Amino acid sequence: MNISDRLREERNRLGMIQTDAAKAAGVGYTTYLGYEKGERFPNAESLHGLFLAGFDVLYIVTGTRNNSTLSNEQSAVLEQFSRIDERLHPAVLTSLQALAATKL
Repeated sequence: MNISDRLREERNRLGMIQTDAAKAAGVGYTTYLGYEKGERFPNAESLHGLFLAGFDVLYIVTGTRNNSTLSNEQSAVLEQFSRIDERLHPAVLTSLQALAATKL
């Protein structure tokens, strides 16, 4: 199985049509179609957009499933948290705890 096959498989797993996947990847429909046909390959920016849409990018690129128990969204939050100054970590954690306690 190659990248184009795994990309199509991921799109189907998520119940997306090609137009939606193209939007997530930040490319036009024909460009995305080229990805699934194996005529083109997504760049890092497109893969990032697909990741944010729920695609298992590790699987698409390597053929190995991401066995993390974290969702893509949770991984993205942790990535952003790791980029902020450590002195701000307590304030961020306090904010998250307050949001988690909020009843909507």
